[in-house]
Amino acid sequence: MTVHLNFHAHGRHFPLRMKRDTTLFTPDLVIEDSGDQPPLDTSHIYSGEIFGERNTRIHGSVVDGRFEGFINTDLGTYYVEPAERYLQNKNTTVHSVIYHEDDIDYPHKYGPEGGCAHDSVFERMKKHQMSAVEESDKEMNFEKEDEEEDTYGPVILRKKRAAENEKTVCQLFIQTDHLFLKYYGSREAVLAQISNHVSAINAIYMNTDFMGIKGISFMVKRIRINGTKEANDESNPFRFSNIGVETFLNLNSEQNHDDFCLAYVFTDRDFDDGVLGLAWVGSTAGSSGGICQKTKKYGDGKYQSLNTGIITVQNYGSHIPPTVSHITFAHEVGHNFGSHHDSEMECKPGESNDRNTKKLGNYIMYARATSGSKLNNNKFSQCSLHSINSVLSRKRNICFVEPGQASCGNGLVENGEECDCGYSEECKDPCCYSASEEISKRCKIKPGTECSPSGGPCCSNECKFKNSSNTCRLESDCALKGFCNGSSALCPKSKAKEDFTTCNSETQICQNGVCTGSICHKYKLEDCICSSEDIMNMPAELCHVCCQESLDPTTCSSTSSERWAKYFNKTVLTMPPGSPCNDFKGYCDVLKRCRVVDADGPLLRLRKSIFNPELYENISDWLGAYWWAILLIGIGYIVLMMGFICLCSPFIKSHNKSYNDKKPLPVTRRTPQHSSSSVRYTAANPRNTRRT
Repeated sequence: MTVHLNFHAHGRHFPLRMKRDTTLFTPDLVIEDSGDQPPLDTSHIYSGEIFGERNTRIHGSVVDGRFEGFINTDLGTYYVEPAERYLQNKNTTVHSVIYHEDDIDYPHKYGPEGGCAHDSVFERMKKHQMSAVEESDKEMNFEKEDEEEDTYGPVILRKKRAAENEKTVCQLFIQTDHLFLKYYGSREAVLAQISNHVSAINAIYMNTDFMGIKGISFMVKRIRINGTKEANDESNPFRFSNIGVETFLNLNSEQNHDDFCLAYVFTDRDFDDGVLGLAWVGSTAGSSGGICQKTKKYGDGKYQSLNTGIITVQNYGSHIPPTVSHITFAHEVGHNFGSHHDSEMECKPGESNDRNTKKLGNYIMYARATSGSKLNNNKFSQCSLHSINSVLSRKRNICFVEPGQASCGNGLVENGEECDCGYSEECKDPCCYSASEEISKRCKIKPGTECSPSGGPCCSNECKFKNSSNTCRLESDCALKGFCNGSSALCPKSKAKEDFTTCNSETQICQNGVCTGSICHKYKLEDCICSSEDIMNMPAELCHVCCQESLDPTTCSSTSSERWAKYFNKTVLTMPPGSPCNDFKGYCDVLKRCRVVDADGPLLRLRKSIFNPELYENISDWLGAYWWAILLIGIGYIVLMMGFICLCSPFIKSHNKSYNDKKPLPVTRRTPQHSSSSVRYTAANPRNTRRT
């Protein structure tokens, strides 16, 4: 069944068409989690496209009626996430947030600090990898030198290459620890994150030509979700909260992963030095590690599987955007495939002095984290392609498997298909052969027809292309209407409106057909966030769109202010609900009023209040000023205790046998309602208690 999801955001319409995605998981997928939980499946994982648009791709999940995932378009990628990951107010009516990849603001320290481990860590890892070498690895060195050279040039061993090209799928084992589950909240959400990550790296690796080796992809064969129960299980190696990144990787490697191409652990830990991931680097010979590496004994006497890696979604106390996490996963897998960090200047253009080269960004294997929004961020450099080609040529035939075919019958027109209306019981398309037909006809248009409505909005129910008078896409804030061209079922790309056209309720401007720039840019100003210490008296003003002069925060003012009256005529422009306000100390609610976010939480506030130096200074000053009150309180307490002792001591039994002059307590009598007898309790001498 095809899921239809339609919504409007960022000045455009999103008609999503999705089917259950089974391409990311092997048919024999095993999902392990707490034994007392109901079975978990992948029925909530979906992929698809924007109906009628070329070169679009959707992947995500539907959990509790909400879609979460990413939408790839020609104009960039949009991400949809649950609102509660960003909005602290659980009572808000906003259930989801959607943002463009260009909308992400990265803290200054994130760029140069966060990313991969320090070089010294890799040196220690390399030494460990060298401590055990298999004979098969050594034998690889005796292959003809010209074969190794050929992998870098146009001459190719065509027979060997043709046989190996069939094995292009790397099967994965992915585990998540209890902290990862705690952050995402449910097993279904964790499974969705796994599928999002694998789908993201599939898009990168499948579209990369590793010098003649194409179509590399990944499928998940086994998943283990460690939850709260496993956090206290001594057999769970990831149960401890304070584990360093090297130790965490070693704990994963100490398990036997011979049945998998790669084995990864996803976590939500803030590792030292901003490390987002770590993995063993693959090699053709001389050391162990990387794809297809089998378990063996190393110099420390332990048996390990070095076909492993780990990634975390936390960095310097904050959770990283999905796009950064996806690139991190692709980066660490790149290490497993044999690539080291890009070190040559031609392979790290982001450090170039040339402005045009610099703006292209660094490649995937750059040592530090990238935003994922630059042109090169989703590509491998030539340095990486050489290294990966060498490792794939020698190792992929060990554990890679053959890929599946396009899924005729899933309702989505894929490569090699002319149409797809599902199986016979659900196909209502008169123009298309269903998936139940003989193989030669499946997902093909019928004779005498031009197209199928399943191929796009520009095909009529009479199986004819619609002419140019038919609208196939509504006008959006930044693009004109789309019209059919009479020769394709797909809706042609709409013409973009002029740059600086206002959009999103006139709070933003169009750039290259996308509603992404701030309205401030239209007047050569910078966007900023207004702030105030007196938030209680001006919550609405803090949700206004604010602008400032370039590099001058002191000029940050609302569009309704006198300062910018010449541009905005004192018009009040408000930010949409969910936008940060008051210098990121709050968010705008549905009433467009700034609500304070308690970033510290109650425990941290309590700790600060108890250990606040000012508290103890105030106590000291008070004691110095009112010493006489403390003295009176102390004397009163002593008098009270002495009176209590004098009053009660005659009734307290003494352990001194020579002193037995005790006063008896009053005798009580109780008469039960249903008995004529009574029970007398003599408190002075319990042994004399009797029943009559």
